[in-house]
Amino acid sequence: MVRPFPFKFGAMKRTVLAILSILLVATACQENNTAKLDSATAQSATTPFDSINALIKETPNNPDLYFQRAKMHYDERDLVTSMNDVGRALKLDRSNTDYYMLLADLKLIAKESRASRDALLQAYEIAPNDIQVLLRLGELYMIVRDADASFKYLNEALKIDVYNATAYRLKGFNYKYVGDTVNAVSSFQTAIEQDANDYDSYLQLGLLYSTAGNELAEDYYNNALKVRPSSVEALYAKGLFLQTMGRSKDAIRTYDQIIGITGEYFDAWYNKGYVYMVQLEQYDSAAYNFTQAINVGPEGYVAAYYNRGLAYETAGALREAEADYRMALKFNPQYDLAARGLSRVLGEE
Repeated sequence: MVRPFPFKFGAMKRTVLAILSILLVATACQENNTAKLDSATAQSATTPFDSINALIKETPNNPDLYFQRAKMHYDERDLVTSMNDVGRALKLDRSNTDYYMLLADLKLIAKESRASRDALLQAYEIAPNDIQVLLRLGELYMIVRDADASFKYLNEALKIDVYNATAYRLKGFNYKYVGDTVNAVSSFQTAIEQDANDYDSYLQLGLLYSTAGNELAEDYYNNALKVRPSSVEALYAKGLFLQTMGRSKDAIRTYDQIIGITGEYFDAWYNKGYVYMVQLEQYDSAAYNFTQAINVGPEGYVAAYYNRGLAYETAGALREAEADYRMALKFNPQYDLAARGLSRVLGEE
């Protein structure tokens, strides 16, 4: 039987609605009306980039203007142009730590972790007691799994601010990655003591307690959801925990919450199908949910085809089961479970 595994979904899309209403009253001469309309059109065409470009043209040696424009390009996800602008800012002023920190972000996104580190070390040389620089260095070394270096900078940050939740949270990740569960739990708990809205620490505690099969996991997931009620990530982790603990109906309700947020989350449909088939033995419901997983999931969702075939076979719908086993084998000819299933429904076993 195929078992489900946690899956993190990307951030949800945002939509923006802009409404513009213009009323023109013909009371003056046509020439004046045209002038007003042209003026309004020119004004509406002005963008924040137009404004800062004009300022840069007036004072081309002002590094902060290039930095501000670099941040604007960063927000627009134009990373190349952003990097060019932060480079211009640094040519004019190499003493500003904010410039190096933005450069470090850009280099990390470009998967240039060494260049990112070098930029942060430049900032550290300028301001060794800047807590934001220390936290960023601790985070970077945590990301590249250099726990010793990460601890060095995080402990320096905590000497400056012993109540800093971010430092404790990052230490928790370090301990988790090196397999020290006890200290990971302790660090994440300390983080939430400093910041009751530390979503990431609640989620990590939920995951750690889930691994141990401890019921406290649900409490931590619920706390994470109090901070971010629509977090599909936290809901999925909670649903998987409830499923693993055999709380089938609670798991289904949690997966339904995910589907209510985004029906495209195919793992929620798949896991519902699995719970209906394996734990509740409701094969029609299982087949329906596997069908939904196939409809919204990746092309060639072999596990969903196979499990739907198994649900059909168990319910006695052998023709439908045969079709699904054949589809699973079409996408993965080496899928032994589907081959065995096909042999069974064809009476070859």
